[in-house]
Amino acid sequence: MKSFNYLYLSATLLFLHLFASQTNGQDAFAAIPERFKQFNSSSTPEKLYVHTDKSFYLAGELLWFKIYSVDGARHLPADLSKIAYVEILDKENKPVMQAKIHLRKGKGNGSFYLPVSVTSGNYKLRAYTNWMKNFSAAYYFEKTLSIVNTLKTLTTPAADTTAKLYRVAFFPEGGNLVKETTSKIAFQVTDALGNGVDCKGVVLSENNDTSARFQTLRFGMGNFMFTPAGTQSYKAVILLPDGQSITQTLPQAYEQGYVMHLEDEGTGVIKVTVTAKAMQPQPVFLFAHNRQVMQVAEKQPVFNGVATFSFDKNKLADGITTLTVFNEQQQPVCERLYFKRPAQVLSVTASSNAPRYGNRKRVALSVNTKHGNAQSGVQADLSLAVYRLDSLQTVDPNNLPAYLWLTSELTGHIESPAWYFTEAGDVKEATENLMLVHGWRKFNWQVVLNDKRPAFEYTPEFDGHIITCQIKHNSGTIPENPIDAWLSIPGIQLQFYNTKTDKEGKIYFDVRDYYGQNEIIVQTDAPDSNYRVNVLNPFSEKYSNRLLPPFALPAASQYALNEHSIGMQVLNTYDPGKLSHFAIPEIDTFPFYGKPYKVYKLDDYTRFTTMEEVLREYVPEVAVRRWDGQLHLKVFNFEVRDFYPTEPLILLDGVKVNNHILLNYDPLKVNRLEVTTNKFIKGEFVYHGIVNFTTYHGDMQDLKLDSKAVILDYEGLQLKREFYSPVYKTEQQALSRMPDFRNLLYWSPDVQTDSSGQATVEFYTSDMKGKYVAVLQGMDEADYAGSYYFTFDVDK
Repeated sequence: MKSFNYLYLSATLLFLHLFASQTNGQDAFAAIPERFKQFNSSSTPEKLYVHTDKSFYLAGELLWFKIYSVDGARHLPADLSKIAYVEILDKENKPVMQAKIHLRKGKGNGSFYLPVSVTSGNYKLRAYTNWMKNFSAAYYFEKTLSIVNTLKTLTTPAADTTAKLYRVAFFPEGGNLVKETTSKIAFQVTDALGNGVDCKGVVLSENNDTSARFQTLRFGMGNFMFTPAGTQSYKAVILLPDGQSITQTLPQAYEQGYVMHLEDEGTGVIKVTVTAKAMQPQPVFLFAHNRQVMQVAEKQPVFNGVATFSFDKNKLADGITTLTVFNEQQQPVCERLYFKRPAQVLSVTASSNAPRYGNRKRVALSVNTKHGNAQSGVQADLSLAVYRLDSLQTVDPNNLPAYLWLTSELTGHIESPAWYFTEAGDVKEATENLMLVHGWRKFNWQVVLNDKRPAFEYTPEFDGHIITCQIKHNSGTIPENPIDAWLSIPGIQLQFYNTKTDKEGKIYFDVRDYYGQNEIIVQTDAPDSNYRVNVLNPFSEKYSNRLLPPFALPAASQYALNEHSIGMQVLNTYDPGKLSHFAIPEIDTFPFYGKPYKVYKLDDYTRFTTMEEVLREYVPEVAVRRWDGQLHLKVFNFEVRDFYPTEPLILLDGVKVNNHILLNYDPLKVNRLEVTTNKFIKGEFVYHGIVNFTTYHGDMQDLKLDSKAVILDYEGLQLKREFYSPVYKTEQQALSRMPDFRNLLYWSPDVQTDSSGQATVEFYTSDMKGKYVAVLQGMDEADYAGSYYFTFDVDK
């Protein structure tokens, strides 16, 4: 970790000097807000948050999750993308599990069965949309999960608390230290796992004189005031709790430059002081923005080396605001972050019908949602997880509000982000340290001021999953002219799509309501078999630079691990079928061409041995004609009372086939024939009638396609697995000899409070005694986010 702006400012200095020369003769600062507005008008960011039922799992268990999607700029309801991509990655960013999840009104849910082949370790769960693939992977949602495979020998040693690797970093407020100018310096000391370390320290001059003293406040962070006497080197000596000491050099002080200081004294006014040491008395410009929305844009003159900005705190939106100071050459010379605690909070509370329970007893939760301290309730959409706490599974320090307002806005690891939303007495000062430590955000001023609009490669999936293919010649060249392409998903539900290649030879099929795994068939009218079609990977192949923490189990975890393992094996042995119940998705099974003109069930007619006989004998709407020595099909046009001059679209189980393939197909394998006699327009394609044949199982039995067709297995949207929770309503049920060693008592992605903010949830305890936690997270229709948890005991 390093101070944010030294490399950045020097890298952009030349560019911004050239840019400034274009704005001479006009207000030197006028271009900044305008370019900022133009840049952000070209993109709508998205944010995803994933609530998982737990964060510790065994191989062979189910992982449950719910996805929340919001507008990343304003945290308003997001209904842009209809598909979310969820992955579990290992430490080398190789996928262990992948799924495509349908989003409806910005919500979706799913599950992963963790395979018994997985290796014990820490894994990264991440989620994003197709639209988010246009931006840095740092914007993807990411969360660390721990998975242990008790069916394999665990070679990873337990945590060694004696071997410590410490990391120390110092962050001058605004980015710079300037000689003889007082600055606030934030610092952070972390261990090998990235967690903060409490410590004390002193700053020493080259003569070993003490220039400042400091100590941490929370999570290894703190700050102190410091005035460098010159550009000499200063060092900090940090004393750690274990008696070790670390010596670290402070950032170098400049002979001249700018120093920024922000004051929030609780009066409702924010004061920003900019000190310009040995600089020309030119005005400076303060620009503040929050999630793509401009908050403050002010210019102030420099008198006696100081410029002061004061503005109403209400001008700033909730959450993190970036304040950047520009000089008259449009160079960003200082920058820092400021956090305004959000007022738009969904207050979530819940209580159980008793503080303690026995085994296999009913638990009733009363849930309440409202806005802040309002008296009346508000309707909300929540997810609920109830699980057992032990040395392996603790309460997750992350939650939905903390992610939206903090984690998603900052780079790097944040320890216990949910704590910053508590009422702790030192939370304001600790939040200030967090803002100073994270200094420079993901925002890039060079791109903005250059007015370089991003070129988007990936489109939002407004309606359904987009299957992307690319066609190339074996020589590597791309077709010069557009090529027709068709995609079919065989089955009883007719799924057929058509499109044309673009100038890059890419083919985009906007596929809707495709669930589960099936074969897809891609066909083109490429001139010869030297053209190949590749189905591109829909999952992102770029990754953030966040590293997984080292994997280690607590030293005293063996007993808890045995309990988890027994519970997992009992559930998989006695109730395996109940873990694989999937809900049938609500999809439109009507064919794309609507109601056909005529439907023929071939079993209602005399069975013939050739398809030509079937059509000639009792399908008058379809004629079989011969020319050029081959048989062709024509559909009757009732408007002109004659057959269309060109061939119809011929489908077999949704797959486009030509006359030759169809007429050589065994009619005894066909169950149904539908004929559409109207001209049908589908996208850029016009079909003179449609003839659709369906086999008994919809699986194209023994169909031999053209050699240019590409057939492969392709995973569609994930089917929703139903959570299994046993019921012990009667004494007979409670006395069942079937063992119940569940540590996850309940999971629901769809806890809906009514218009008064009320909901009731019921479930039953298992045979496992211990302390359990109920975690609720969710949003209301205005996308106010909230989270709540409480504990209860099972010990009777």
